[in-house]
Amino acid sequence: MCKKKVFYMKNLIILFFIIFSFGCSKVIEQNGVSPNEERLNDLKIGKITKLQVKKLIGDPIFVDSNNNDETWIYFSQKIEKIAFLKPELISRKVILLSFNNKILSKVETFSQEDSKIINLNTKKVVSGGRKLTVLQQIFGNIGNFSAENYEQNL
Repeated sequence: MCKKKVFYMKNLIILFFIIFSFGCSKVIEQNGVSPNEERLNDLKIGKITKLQVKKLIGDPIFVDSNNNDETWIYFSQKIEKIAFLKPELISRKVILLSFNNKILSKVETFSQEDSKIINLNTKKVVSGGRKLTVLQQIFGNIGNFSAENYEQNL
């Protein structure tokens, strides 16, 4: 009888560690789609149109337009997540395609190394506003409403 309990306890402990290890396995999250290098090399500056670029590498994630100039942005990144730990950025790639009069004029590629950390300003502006007590708020509106004002608003 005692051997059975020890056997079941060992199996239970092994099962617990197996389940625990699967719960802490890493997950790699892929965001965006990056065109492959071969297709990017096929982009000839000054010779290829927007329609040809769209057929070659697909629709951009974001389009920025100014008069005859337009910039297409392709973005992709991989993030590794393990349980409750802080997610880690594995790779990031941003491709900017600039067009002038519907013809490709510039190709720029940025990676994770080109990223900059931006420090956000956390200062707050507190406006005093009107400080009223509860009684002032309740009784302050007495006399402000009339049937004439109500009818005019309808």
